[in-house]
Amino acid sequence: MTKSFFIIALVFTASFFYSSTAKAQIEYPEDKVSWKFDLEQSGEEVTVVVTVSIVKNWHIYANFRSPDSFSIPTDIVLEKSENYKKVGGIIEPEAEHIFDEIVNEDLYLHSGTFKMKQKIKVLSNKDFVLKGTFSFQTCDETHCLPPFETDFEINVKGVEDEIVESQVDKIDFSKIMGNETVDEDGNNYVKVNERWYKVPEGNSAEFYRKYIILGGKHEE
Repeated sequence: MTKSFFIIALVFTASFFYSSTAKAQIEYPEDKVSWKFDLEQSGEEVTVVVTVSIVKNWHIYANFRSPDSFSIPTDIVLEKSENYKKVGGIIEPEAEHIFDEIVNEDLYLHSGTFKMKQKIKVLSNKDFVLKGTFSFQTCDETHCLPPFETDFEINVKGVEDEIVESQVDKIDFSKIMGNETVDEDGNNYVKVNERWYKVPEGNSAEFYRKYIILGGKHEE
């Protein structure tokens, strides 16, 4: 092997080793934290559930934080829509509380595997897609990785078997006769077990009320 070839081979080997080492040292938030979205629905009541798993020795900040904290909270932000309304704030397990002397502030942390939740109330009688973002910042005892944000979409069932909130304003309550009423558009409704049901065209209110009582499925 000639001297020049040896030098070139040495430079190439060193360059390859440095490049491989540098790549191996790059850390990504999604390598430290994983998440899965699920939906719990009971009629108009819906809970968005995020199951979060964090690798050992790493943590993310809780959604709750001190008012004067500079930490970046973990958050579930839902895209505004007339199909639903948000109910309350983020639900999360009790966080680990520490006082960081370096930054001189109280910090609230989550580690391991846990669930975060956000409740909504469905206002639509048709199925729709709930869109939003999930964001967090992950750290270990020595450093933090850049804040991370990802989009998500979840299919939600519309509430077809009762009057949704957006329709209530249309009802002319002065025309209520016992368990029957009509809205401003002339649609008929019947009341069963304290809930109002829209009567499909071609059905009488009396027939449809009995149909619902006997367990019939409501259809538009």
